[in-house]
Amino acid sequence: MKLFTLNIFAILVLATSCNSTKKENTTSSDDIKTEVVITDNETPFKDTKWKLVTFMGNDVSDKNAFITFSSKDNKVYGNASCNSFNGSYKLGDGFRVSLSKIATTLMACPDMSTETAFLEILEKVDNYSLNGTKMTLNKARMAPYAVFEADK
Repeated sequence: MKLFTLNIFAILVLATSCNSTKKENTTSSDDIKTEVVITDNETPFKDTKWKLVTFMGNDVSDKNAFITFSSKDNKVYGNASCNSFNGSYKLGDGFRVSLSKIATTLMACPDMSTETAFLEILEKVDNYSLNGTKMTLNKARMAPYAVFEADK
């Protein structure tokens, strides 16, 4: 029985050590450690066109809104569903992000509700997360403000 238990334990250790993920311990502003798992098949945060699919819990996949974070000059740009926008972003430790100097075009559109709210939260978000082809923009530990999917 001891040999059987030892073999099972060895198999579990080998199986978990072969997993192709990296774990990163981060510390939030509250000094509470969180663990973020980054898999090898993550879509890159920078230079990816992230299409907005869910905003404040509502499906907005038909709105044509997207965001891209440029790796060359720390610029962010996209479309808020009608108007284009651009600005700057800064990355920090532990998946921290801050956006600033957001400027938009000023076209009048039939329904500006999603666009207005989306532009307002861009300057409020303070972190992001990646999970395969999905990216979220978040504020603190609240539910994600916006969920994006990599546009291929």
